[in-house]
Amino acid sequence: MKKAPYEVPASKKIRVLIDTDCACEADDQYAVAHQLMTPKFDVVGINAAHFNTRFGMMTVAESARRSFDEARKVVDLMGLHDEVKVYHGCADVLPDEKTPVDSEASRFIIEEAMKEDERPLFITVQGAITNVASAYLMKPEIAGRATVIWIGGGAYPEGEWEFNACNDINAANVIMDSPFELWQVPKNVYSMMKVSFATLYDRVYPYGEIGKYIVDYMVNTINQGLMGTLSTQREQMLLEKGYSRAGARASYPGGESWQVGDSPVVGLMLTDHDGHYTMEGAPRFDPETGRYLLRPGNPHKIRVYNYVDNHFILEDFFAKIKYYFG
Repeated sequence: MKKAPYEVPASKKIRVLIDTDCACEADDQYAVAHQLMTPKFDVVGINAAHFNTRFGMMTVAESARRSFDEARKVVDLMGLHDEVKVYHGCADVLPDEKTPVDSEASRFIIEEAMKEDERPLFITVQGAITNVASAYLMKPEIAGRATVIWIGGGAYPEGEWEFNACNDINAANVIMDSPFELWQVPKNVYSMMKVSFATLYDRVYPYGEIGKYIVDYMVNTINQGLMGTLSTQREQMLLEKGYSRAGARASYPGGESWQVGDSPVVGLMLTDHDGHYTMEGAPRFDPETGRYLLRPGNPHKIRVYNYVDNHFILEDFFAKIKYYFG
């Protein structure tokens, strides 16, 4: 990519380690590309994360391999093959809360966290948090040397079954019990990142191979195959709950929109949305339901976000992809 049009002061630069289930559905690619286009960030590497056996995967390992391949594709389409390395992630979920799953990704987290570097390290987790939890179990000292931003968990205070948390509940509980500085973006907040396909075709599609690819990938993924079937099943579920057919048909997703739910990781590192989070005692997750087991008296406090600025984040992405690939 060409040089950024402006300089970021050295005092504001940060290291970023991306952890992504990039082949899961269709929003990870946007967050990965956005981080790679942001001059404030020194992206030190990308870890591929599994997405359990969801979306037709035969094994957890297969989902991790597909995320690796998809992350590599995004990097290649951006012309960064020689600059950004992708690491293989954990090939299974944690069997319990004490036993790590060794992987190239977990070892890379340890290596990067233990470096002597005055720039803070952020680990942006866009899926199950297995790679980070395994790294922590292997070397607990890393918890004081990195900040984790995690897209995961249901809305507070009750919580619910939520995809990223429930793809490895043991890993989520390991992190909640750890001393990591954790910024959590729960489902009700990452769902604010809705965008229409018309907007994507206007503001992303024209810009390079990467723009065309990630828009086509999203439209095809959401309206065809398994995701299309799930959308139809959701409409039927709403009808059974008493929705009118009009109400069910207009419900999210509406057929020409999706949410780039992983992109808040970028916005929170650009500006931390001060005033839009609360400090909560780190909860645990009920392994049966995914709901929160609240611990308000827990001295380990985490940031729980209640809002992200959709306009700020998306407009920054649109401007950058136009500049770098227009």
